[in-house]
Amino acid sequence: MPRAQAILETLSQKVCMTASHQVAIIGAGPAGLMAAQMLSATGAQVHVYDAMPSAGRKFLLAGIGGLNLSHSEPMAQFLTRYYEKKDDLAQALQSHAATQLIAWAKDLGIETFVGSSGRIFPTDMKAAPLLRAWLQRLRNQGVQFHMRHRWAGWDDTGALQFEKTATDKNVQHITINAQATVLAPTGTIAFEGVDLLAHTKRPAHRRPAAGSCPVSAPSCFRRP
Repeated sequence: MPRAQAILETLSQKVCMTASHQVAIIGAGPAGLMAAQMLSATGAQVHVYDAMPSAGRKFLLAGIGGLNLSHSEPMAQFLTRYYEKKDDLAQALQSHAATQLIAWAKDLGIETFVGSSGRIFPTDMKAAPLLRAWLQRLRNQGVQFHMRHRWAGWDDTGALQFEKTATDKNVQHITINAQATVLAPTGTIAFEGVDLLAHTKRPAHRRPAAGSCPVSAPSCFRRP
């Protein structure tokens, strides 16, 4: 029995799966979720991958202090908060101004208010209701979530590689062929992503994973 169990465990560690997606998003934080919302609204089939057990975990942590969504100050002043990067980010920030953010939250059923500091908060000062409503909206738009999937770079053909972990002894190696990829990792995964970008060999004839693109521009969705 011990030998049979060891064989089963070894086999379980080498389970491989392959799938194809229209759009794969790496990271289920706010950037990844917003990319999923914008792309799925166009009719794209979107799949979101994250190494964590659930989406938006740092978003919930930010909500412990009341969830400061943004600031109500004029855009010209707001842009100065980004110092030398303000010109690079101006277009993206202007397309997601405070008034639009308030309207977005209200559309999810979340009312907001402007505090004495000018900061914008949900009226109940909690992140969980907003996150729940947001995830439900995404599911209604057909977005599929794949949790506990750690991004492991690309293979020689440009396909995405993931490691799905159910237990310490059960790791599935998954290959995803995506027509478009959005990289939106956060936290530890973001640092790992930088290392992967630096050290993973990608085919010269293709963009990373058939077209990786910035999350700030929904027009980045493209076919190779």
